[in-house]
Amino acid sequence: MKKNHLVKYLLISPSLPVGGFCYSEGLESYLKIKNLEESVHIRDLITNELKIGQIRIEAKCLIEFFDIFVELKVANNVKNNKRRLLSLDKWLLSFRDSVEIRDQQTQMAKSLFELTKEFGFEYLYDKNKNISWSLAWSWACFSFQINKLEMIENFIYAWTANQLSAAIRLIPMGSIKAQTIQLELLDLISEVSQEIVDSNINDLYVGNISLSMAQQNHNDLYTKLFRN
Repeated sequence: MKKNHLVKYLLISPSLPVGGFCYSEGLESYLKIKNLEESVHIRDLITNELKIGQIRIEAKCLIEFFDIFVELKVANNVKNNKRRLLSLDKWLLSFRDSVEIRDQQTQMAKSLFELTKEFGFEYLYDKNKNISWSLAWSWACFSFQINKLEMIENFIYAWTANQLSAAIRLIPMGSIKAQTIQLELLDLISEVSQEIVDSNINDLYVGNISLSMAQQNHNDLYTKLFRN
């Protein structure tokens, strides 16, 4: 496929067939526990996740995966790099605290791999059900020659957009208000993205425990967004 700088928008298109727009990643059960009903609460929740949540770890892993793909492309220490790739992927999936959340991640990864294959970039190794969404996203960006900063920005933007899409159905919240919140988050997305690019993975931490705990109850309300 010929390189075009607009290809990065494929990954944040609402028509991307990965199902991300259908998942609340624990937001549904979190809202039930906390009884949050105002849009400002959703904005604050997303802001906290961007500042101290596990999305930061996942975003940083995009770069780690990307660097390994670069090494593999030039056949540098293939055996060790493949081991690093699989080990990091398993470690990342272990952050997801419920079977349903892990299933979401692997389903979205499978769909994205199918899309990149359709565009002529088949994944290097045999795929199994345990491949993470972050690995698939990084592979797509590596294949499409998207630079690291744009890869992170797109990833975080897509995540916030999906959370707001879920919130529209859950509170309910108007789409105009959701777009206003998305606009308010743009500077933070840019700031966090640059911070992640510049940081070492060992210097990042996760502090948003409440949302992680909410994910453990995700299975109880798993189908509501699909029914809506």
